[in-house]
Amino acid sequence: MSGNPVNGAQRASNPAAGGTGPGRSSGDRKGRLIFIAELAIMAMLVGLLPNLPPGPAPATAAGGTVLVSVDTLRTRPMSGAAWLGLKSVADQAVGTISLADQDSNADVRILAKGLVFARTGTESYRTAVIAALKAAIGTENGGTELALGRNLAGLVIAADLVSLDSADPAFDTGQFRPWLRSLLTKVLDGRTLTSIHEQRPNNWGNHAGASRAAIAAYLGDAAVMARTAQVFHGFLGSRAAYAGFAFGELSWQCDPSNPVGINPAGCTKSGVAIDGVIPDDMRRGGAFRWPPAATNYPWESLQGALLQAEILRVHGYDTWNWENKALLRAARFLYDRAGWPATGDDEWQTWLLDARYGTSYRVASPVRYGKSFGFTDWIYGAAGGDPAPVPAPVPTPKPTPVPVPAPVAGTAIVSARAPAPMLVTSASLAFTSVPVRVNWSLVGSAGNLRLYQLQRSVDGGAFRGIALTSATATGLRMNLAPGHRYRFRVRAMDRSNRVSPWATGRDMVLTRRQQTAGAYAGTGWRIAGSTAYLGGTAKASRAAAARVTFAFNGSNVAWIGPVGPTRGRASVYLDGRLVATVNLYRSTFGPRRVLYTARAAPGNHTLSIRVSGTAGHPWVAVDAFAVLTPR
Repeated sequence: MSGNPVNGAQRASNPAAGGTGPGRSSGDRKGRLIFIAELAIMAMLVGLLPNLPPGPAPATAAGGTVLVSVDTLRTRPMSGAAWLGLKSVADQAVGTISLADQDSNADVRILAKGLVFARTGTESYRTAVIAALKAAIGTENGGTELALGRNLAGLVIAADLVSLDSADPAFDTGQFRPWLRSLLTKVLDGRTLTSIHEQRPNNWGNHAGASRAAIAAYLGDAAVMARTAQVFHGFLGSRAAYAGFAFGELSWQCDPSNPVGINPAGCTKSGVAIDGVIPDDMRRGGAFRWPPAATNYPWESLQGALLQAEILRVHGYDTWNWENKALLRAARFLYDRAGWPATGDDEWQTWLLDARYGTSYRVASPVRYGKSFGFTDWIYGAAGGDPAPVPAPVPTPKPTPVPVPAPVAGTAIVSARAPAPMLVTSASLAFTSVPVRVNWSLVGSAGNLRLYQLQRSVDGGAFRGIALTSATATGLRMNLAPGHRYRFRVRAMDRSNRVSPWATGRDMVLTRRQQTAGAYAGTGWRIAGSTAYLGGTAKASRAAAARVTFAFNGSNVAWIGPVGPTRGRASVYLDGRLVATVNLYRSTFGPRRVLYTARAAPGNHTLSIRVSGTAGHPWVAVDAFAVLTPR
């Protein structure tokens, strides 16, 4: 979409627009020299401000996409959980449109209709969007800047997606664009969208900034976009870029004499790491203390910040990397330090964070939309939002009972050694069980063996028979529920139908421990939330030499985690000795894999996993551990 032409007054006040002032003839050498001198002075002045965020060329800022192009959206799928989630919202009635109601969801329903129109071209969705845009004008009256900041950005993005400028050019140029321009400076409850963005380093300012950036993108106003970026850079921590915020209580600030919107890298207070804290939102839960008082304001603030960052990125600003990746550090603090994962209407942020940082925060599709944006699983997911389908657990072969002749008197001339269970690797495991293989062996000549019989006792109960896959199989794979004590016994029958005494193994307790049972060292460890993980979270790092050590008492241990296209190699150590290098790379994502198992003499041991930092796909994650312990 192209922006409005820049008029003479705009050119006079905006050097970036290319205006040189009236009366300067192209053939006037003196005028040209004066003009060149003016440009030189301007260049010198710009050189004095090295920390101002670099912006795109005015021609770039003056047109094009607000957030995401229709061509990109047309590559997104029209199937899967993410699409169905988006479509279900798009098919809802818009409802009452009130930009003065900060809790209204009409804006995201309008956005959903715009996204579905962009993908399908179905005219009814565009018609609904345009009708909603017309109804929205003036409904900001009586509201606050927070309400306007929350509700406006989605409408602007939707207007772009339905090509309002060509679908209804009279409305677009005659009403919609002038209205958007007026909203930048319209006084609502004593302040404006612009002044709130430049004064409030918290959720108010960030929602206002997202809508301010959307307006600038739609209008093609490079000057407003550059100022928005400058203020946002200041929020992320660059006081050299902008330091005009009015901060509240300062106890969460790393340096109260130089307050910032996001605390700098490496910041500590009273021995507590508060790197990535959003101080003006953390204070909503109270003054600094550890552990912190629960408050959702930081995630609320990030809703506006992430959308603002993405609009600015589309228009040429390196927002996601500013101030040592301040937005990533903010998410890490909430996950790793505060222990507050994104939930509810903050879920959409996980997909955008993953898209920009290669993290593993995303939750399962469809995600909840937020205050002003959503549907990120469909927009930014590798295949339109949905992760690779989670494979169903590999079913345990269903053994066919082997007919057992009635035993005859006497002792068999063959027998079996006591069965021993062991943990085994698996393609995928169920949420309520762990794969185990029980093995035994023959004593005597195989030619004299007719069959084996296997039985199991659970928690000291009676032994019950287990069907085998064949009469003479010497092992059986099965899924066992953790938290129980198991004992197995086996006997052999010879060809004269005589049976041997039962050979009984030791009691074995099966436990499964969450990733929190490990001791993590090195850098980069963070919590990844997903319903595909056991317990809902895993812990992951991509930093070479990051290590997790799990101490256990037992004879068998297993590491459970995901594989996928972003996963790399890890070295595994048992009691400090390198025992394996595991490659977690797969072309599709697969959670809950038993990645490695190790056996040891009964007793106390340690299993350590060291991240290799594989180039291009470095991530290594720990979901859980499983242990078999003799009793």
